[in-house]
Amino acid sequence: MEKHWKFILLLSISAMVLFINVGSYGLIESSDARYAEIARAMYLSGDYMHPNLMDVHHYHKPPFTYQITALGYNLFGINSFGARFFLQIAILIQLILVYALTLQLFSKKETALWAAMIYFSFPLVLVASRNLTTDAFLTMFALLSMYTWVRYRKEGTAKYLYFFTLSLALGFLTKGPVIFIVPILFIFVYNRTEPSKNSFGYHHLFAWLLFVAVAFSWFIYLAKQDLNFLNYFLGHQTVDRFAKNAFSRTEPFWYFLLFAPLVGLPWLIILPYLLKIKKTLFTKKSLYTALLIGILVPLIFFSISSSKRILYILPFYSLLAVLIAQLLSTLSDKKSKVINTIVFAYAMIILLTFSATLTIETKFVIPAVLGIVGILLILPVVWIYKNDKMTFTFRAIVISFIVSLFLLGGSSSIMTANQLQLKSLKPIADFIISKGLKDRNILIYNTRKPSLAFHLNKSVISLYDGDQNLKRETQFEEDIHWKKYLIDLDSEEESTYLKEVLTIPTVLVVYKNVLPEKRKWIQNAYKQKEVMGKWSVYY
Repeated sequence: MEKHWKFILLLSISAMVLFINVGSYGLIESSDARYAEIARAMYLSGDYMHPNLMDVHHYHKPPFTYQITALGYNLFGINSFGARFFLQIAILIQLILVYALTLQLFSKKETALWAAMIYFSFPLVLVASRNLTTDAFLTMFALLSMYTWVRYRKEGTAKYLYFFTLSLALGFLTKGPVIFIVPILFIFVYNRTEPSKNSFGYHHLFAWLLFVAVAFSWFIYLAKQDLNFLNYFLGHQTVDRFAKNAFSRTEPFWYFLLFAPLVGLPWLIILPYLLKIKKTLFTKKSLYTALLIGILVPLIFFSISSSKRILYILPFYSLLAVLIAQLLSTLSDKKSKVINTIVFAYAMIILLTFSATLTIETKFVIPAVLGIVGILLILPVVWIYKNDKMTFTFRAIVISFIVSLFLLGGSSSIMTANQLQLKSLKPIADFIISKGLKDRNILIYNTRKPSLAFHLNKSVISLYDGDQNLKRETQFEEDIHWKKYLIDLDSEEESTYLKEVLTIPTVLVVYKNVLPEKRKWIQNAYKQKEVMGKWSVYY
């Protein structure tokens, strides 16, 4: 502990800011709310093997993320903090693993500390800490697998081989085969730099048997119940995600090439400069090459893939942090001075932008305290930038870390003040509860909003009127119970059922205030209306 006190201090500061106000705002549509709502249903039903989204089975992902989130509800209750608690733990574990991996690769505590600070400075990591998806947990297991493999390769101790395959297995239970992409590419080149201490033996066999037993446990369990499940997951959920626009998530090839640098500021705009001046380090059998391959090839893979979301590329940002930190450690003062200036300029743009919100009106509500803190931070940032007692590199890293703490803390305040604009229906749920309407049937017109169900802690009835997001995969349903909560307005039979529902007091939630003319009859069942942003609540 004493040898690593600087890192422990860094970890403590990061933890404090990660947990500040993390539960102060509602679940954001769609991924954040979707995962939280599936975990809520899992927790309440006690069925931890069959994910369920708004009363329909939802087998898009293996269950680990839902299960660990449900544990958060067991500890802290069904609320935003409980939903996001283990997400913050995953980010902290990633910081530990970035530090530990860098130490293993380059044996320098200073470089390891820099790598952890750089990793935490990436805006993408901050986004991951505030958006409940599989990606933060997948990244944690990908990092753990790389770290344990490096330990195994260096020491030859069998326990690290078992930890390696177990890490991959848990990653597989988090997001399927995608767990292999970054670790295997990195390991393939890394092995050429570190000779194996052991030949193939029974430990390798048993370790991979452990992988198979853990990784495929859930799939085998479900396949025993329905053989069609394997074809569904491997074909529709894996192949179609890569090759087709199966879930309306397609983006152009250049999507990640454009946005990867933006969510990696300021360090990804510095990386090309580092690669240019240190290109001689990238030999066929160097650690630098192993790190770079683990970054570039996954970037190309995800760019080719049809399905794209910005958090998909999070797993290789850990290797970016390690690579950048090590390259920085090799720089002369003259070269690192340039980097210090770039990072300082980035910091000033951020701080001055927030300071300007005190006088400039924006689309979103920006709490005045953020503008004030932005102004107050300018002086210490300038002081660090000019502090001759620090190296130029360390100044740049400290400045970027301070900015990331500011952005992380500020993001929670902004999201709390702009929940409806940011697609959280918690304010609507709070209104329904405040009016004593929660026990009524809650109807929501032509949209799927799991955040409303989550914050009301009950099932809501969706009225389908053509929105594709409400089309559900019901082939694994064993009964028609789900039809009570998804009413097709074009079906005469289901419209008749809706009229029966409306004979007793209900609540209707409508987006963009107005129902189409042919659906006005639904609205006639209500006497009062509350307009909240682009939403209307009828009761």
